[in-house]
Amino acid sequence: MRKLRRHIPSGNLLYVFDAAARLESFTRAADELNVTPAAVSHAIRQLEQCIGLPLFHRRHRQLTLNSDGARLRAAITSGLNHIEDAVEEIRASLTSTTVKVYAPISAGSYWFLPRLSRYPDPTTRIEMQLYNSDRNLDLPADGVSFAVTNGRADWAGHERHPFAREIITPVCSPAYLDRHGPLRAAPDLLAHPLLHLDASYHEGIVWDDFLRFVGVTPRQGQPGATYNNYILVMQAALTGAGIALGWQHSTDELLRSGALVPALPLSVNSGQHFSVVHRSERALTPRAQAVCDWCIAMRQAEDAEMDNPTTIRLSPGQLRR
Repeated sequence: MRKLRRHIPSGNLLYVFDAAARLESFTRAADELNVTPAAVSHAIRQLEQCIGLPLFHRRHRQLTLNSDGARLRAAITSGLNHIEDAVEEIRASLTSTTVKVYAPISAGSYWFLPRLSRYPDPTTRIEMQLYNSDRNLDLPADGVSFAVTNGRADWAGHERHPFAREIITPVCSPAYLDRHGPLRAAPDLLAHPLLHLDASYHEGIVWDDFLRFVGVTPRQGQPGATYNNYILVMQAALTGAGIALGWQHSTDELLRSGALVPALPLSVNSGQHFSVVHRSERALTPRAQAVCDWCIAMRQAEDAEMDNPTTIRLSPGQLRR
């Protein structure tokens, strides 16, 4: 039990005090609260007895707060304002037509954005919120927000559901492969510029990991470039600058369109999943849950369509760096 309850047995006393302090009149406070002035006066006396100090200067036909009363009023006003704001936000989320989807820049740009227009309920407005790193994501507990994550963060205090398998394929532009290919086996990757995502912005698998997974020892002085954003990595690959790691859920549209091609017929399934998460202290609204379920079902159907017999599946021990 909160200590406040031992000092002030009824929260209603605080409502009465707030009105009397704000209006500086028991009579006007009684009108606002729809009670008698005597009831207001009695409540204020009870509150003063609970605290052990007077809260008002009482003069003939004049009521003003003393310093202790002013201090209490400031605290109550702040608290009630926060409560009012929270209640309004909760009520608004229940009737809101907006659903907020937080996604990494890669998945947001290459998977979500091409598909959101297909959502079958035209009365739902879906807002994309792109972010760069799971470590920087502070997901609101508003009932209308969920996020796609790389699945490696702890996410304590969140509900978590599988979204997409982590399947990684080296990809490049068709023009690059025409000029510098073909690549026939994993060791051939060492002769090509590799396009890296800076590990300080990326919690998952990087090129050195991938090469080891496929039985190749990374080497010093490997040609290539490093970028702090996956969009830049993809753009470099599209312009023929080298070979990038392509996560299936982010690159399948580019592969279908022919803008990118597999650099060689080799993929790695890490056994991990990208996840959909939302704050557990507040359930998603029915509208937000419907969007969430739709996204998961669509992605998992696409994963099933893209099963590849050349994919190497890692054991849990292989993921340890």
